[in-house]
Amino acid sequence: MTCCDSSLSLERSGGTLVRRKGIYIVHLRGSQEAMGRQHGELASAVCGDVVPQYMNRMLRKLVYHTVGAAAGPVAGLISRFFLLRNRKQISEGWHIHLRALARAYGLKPADAERLFIMPDLFHVLAGASFITLTPACSCFFARGNATRDGKVIIGRNFDFFGRGVWNTNNALLVMHPEGGQRHCWIGSLGVPGSGQGFNESGLFVGMHSKFTRDLSTKGTPIFQIASDVLAECTNLEEATKHILKTRRLCGLSLFVVDTRAKDAAIVGFSARHAEVVRPEEDTLVRTNHYVTEDMQAREVGPHPFQQNTRGRFQRLTELLEEKRGALTPEDGPALLGDCIDPFEGRKRVVGNIVAAMNNVQSVVLSPEDDALWMAHGDYPVCLNDRFRGFRISALWEGDENQDDIDDLPGGGQLDATERAALFEYEEAWSAYLDQLDTSKAVFHLLRATELLPGEPTFPRMAGLLLLKEKLYARALPLLLQNTEYDYRDPVMRAEAYIWVGRCLDLLGLREEAVKHYAIAAGLNAPPVSAAGVRHWQIPFKAWQLLNIAPEFIVGTALAKF
Repeated sequence: MTCCDSSLSLERSGGTLVRRKGIYIVHLRGSQEAMGRQHGELASAVCGDVVPQYMNRMLRKLVYHTVGAAAGPVAGLISRFFLLRNRKQISEGWHIHLRALARAYGLKPADAERLFIMPDLFHVLAGASFITLTPACSCFFARGNATRDGKVIIGRNFDFFGRGVWNTNNALLVMHPEGGQRHCWIGSLGVPGSGQGFNESGLFVGMHSKFTRDLSTKGTPIFQIASDVLAECTNLEEATKHILKTRRLCGLSLFVVDTRAKDAAIVGFSARHAEVVRPEEDTLVRTNHYVTEDMQAREVGPHPFQQNTRGRFQRLTELLEEKRGALTPEDGPALLGDCIDPFEGRKRVVGNIVAAMNNVQSVVLSPEDDALWMAHGDYPVCLNDRFRGFRISALWEGDENQDDIDDLPGGGQLDATERAALFEYEEAWSAYLDQLDTSKAVFHLLRATELLPGEPTFPRMAGLLLLKEKLYARALPLLLQNTEYDYRDPVMRAEAYIWVGRCLDLLGLREEAVKHYAIAAGLNAPPVSAAGVRHWQIPFKAWQLLNIAPEFIVGTALAKF
């Protein structure tokens, strides 16, 4: 079956599924039990249980890179504790839905419940220890004077794990609940709920990760919150009030657009605190950091993450300003697939760019034109050649003969060599994260380096992986290669010299290590330059590698400086 196969059409227990332009369009109807059963039966018939099984194993894979062989028991203990604490926070309707979904899959109900609360568990762990970098996202809202004809335009990148699983099962899941409001999840076939979607009242919702020390082990799962907003709320005020009054677990934000009122808000929150950010000059942009001083005071996250989220925010804001008064939906793919690093002022294929390498879904909406466009293909999906077009009103009616509209061309950001190099980087990420094979990851990174020698992320990541594996002699030339890049960003320049110094320390070459620390210390690049001063006095030790986590998404390592 090809990605453009539109002949697939199934019916199970009253629910229907078609595949159009590579995207699954699913209609679930009736009670919560009926919709859960339909979803499970349709997903099982098309892709088996690959998506829920991948998600349920995700925690073990992420923990593996911190605790190694003990990852299975540790992940299992964490997951069981978290489910025990939060099972009662799931509504009765969702419990019924999840039990029916599990039966259709042949799974235990607890497996479906763990899948439902997994996003919250990721964020609690990240806020508590940052052992794993959870997904990131970017979005924009524009209206009035910001667009060519004053209409609302929404763009959103959903960045997440699951390459080859989530993106190949991208789906529009339209819910037709008994006596309730129709709403659509933009998600993946087989995953109950989603952090993004829209409803027939004109609300659009998108979830964004935030990382905070203000956490709770007990609260309402984000899938429950997003689902309640789409199922129950009809305007921006209702949605905002609902989010703020709900007991929460972790740091997140919901990007909420009231397309009929042409208004929007970012409701950012932690377990006990919140902020509401409104549009300024007819635009609103969000990535993954808090806005207000009060919320920023509770924020956590190492500098690579902070740099990444602020870089994407800065670039999207610049692009909207450049297009002020002329923005159309046709510009959406170019904005969402932008590859300019604002700190370097030049094109990059990975790093601090809007087109994140873990981009799993990318959508553009023009509600007044009754139009939704969704990218489809390999990661990052926002860089694919076309955004597939669908008519929103036809999705509500389940009219597959009327739901197609013209596609939007992709932004065409990368040439053939850049695409090939990025593919190798994606292969390295998959090898490291999903296959737990560092050697294979290094192989693909070296292939990427050959294809695109001007991209410093490739040798840097290979060197960091080898450093983490204590293969210092192999890591050193790659880390030295990273220092040869003409960085315009002093933070990345300082970091390059810190990594070389640390590697030299571990090789017992203290005198050479100090020279590299001195260069980093001499740069105005906090917090990294401070590490140069410290290591100048105190050598880096092997046990400190425990505090280093190579992270493909930001293109460097999460580390203490």
